[in-house]
Amino acid sequence: MRKRILLLGLLILGLAGCATSSNYINYTDQRFPPKDDYYVVNVYSQAQPQPASNPYYVIGKVSVEGFASNGVSPETLTSQARKIARKRGADAIINASTLVFRYYGGDALLRFKGELIVYAPVK
Repeated sequence: MRKRILLLGLLILGLAGCATSSNYINYTDQRFPPKDDYYVVNVYSQAQPQPASNPYYVIGKVSVEGFASNGVSPETLTSQARKIARKRGADAIINASTLVFRYYGGDALLRFKGELIVYAPVK
């Protein structure tokens, strides 16, 4: 009985900790070293001009989603996308957007999407 309660508690704790889900799709086989936790990953929306100062390579696509009822906000999703970008060695996220899908009953699914880029070496 004690094991069953412990397993149930761990299951509930695991579900409560999963406020967001994420997906990453590589566009290249090349790997880049991860950035440190303090590296600032700039996020450029679809409406913003893409950074023209440096040529860049698009290395992949990230999406992060979660329900508002679980405390997820656009800022939460953007922060999670930045963490993924740092882990993948990206310099910035372009073509970013957050969509909101409203459900009957008042809940909403929020979904962030964007493409990860690495700046080309300057010669």
